[in-house]
Amino acid sequence: MIGREIMLIVFFLIGLVIGSFLNVVIYRLPEGKSIIYPPSHCSDCGQKLSPLELIPVLSYIFLRGKCKTCGTDISIRYPIIELLTGIIFIINYFCFSDLIILAAGLIFSSLLIVLTMIDFDHQILPDKLTLGGLIVGLLFSFFRSDISVIYSLAGIMAAGGLLFLIAYLSKGGMGGGDIKMMAMVGSFTGPIIAVSAIFLGALIALVAHLPGVISGETGMKTKLPFGPFLAVASLILWFYSEELFAMYLSLIL
Repeated sequence: MIGREIMLIVFFLIGLVIGSFLNVVIYRLPEGKSIIYPPSHCSDCGQKLSPLELIPVLSYIFLRGKCKTCGTDISIRYPIIELLTGIIFIINYFCFSDLIILAAGLIFSSLLIVLTMIDFDHQILPDKLTLGGLIVGLLFSFFRSDISVIYSLAGIMAAGGLLFLIAYLSKGGMGGGDIKMMAMVGSFTGPIIAVSAIFLGALIALVAHLPGVISGETGMKTKLPFGPFLAVASLILWFYSEELFAMYLSLIL
């Protein structure tokens, strides 16, 4: 029991560090900047951050949310993403005992976090992440015990194909980035979870959009980035994959 508790702490701390790196990717990738150089710095005054200022979450608390050099406010989103990544890493550890599946889950979750935030900020889903993630998901399928390469390919074609069909029938109502992102999801999860995530994502988007429509703040034709809703749905079903398969089997048998 003690060993498990220690591992939970370890995965949480790793998640915090990875979350800090994801913040860099979220900020720099859409602007075409290197995610490695220059080192982390204040986006306002350009001052390079010291090692103490790079400590996830704690540095934000110690600095009281302000740059030590120029006093510019630091977005609360940075520690939130770090904490979120830490929590999601813990959930992955809880859900998957197989090391290969666990590693796939950590990478998959990290990709979805980055894609969600970039889509919120810029309404784009970069090919470097979606297509790169698709390749990673497909490569993992060669070594995973829960899905085969064929099943991974089926996930790519089913999820990507369904969204492509929706985009075609709606004459552009679905972005190409969404299609590629769900093809990436399919490479990690296979067709059942990926296709289910499309419908769950649409439901979550509807629920999120409805209050604005009722209040009159937004209209039915108001465009919302669909990627974040697809990402949330994909992550939920990734963690509840066994329950989802059991439900489908109960309906069939």
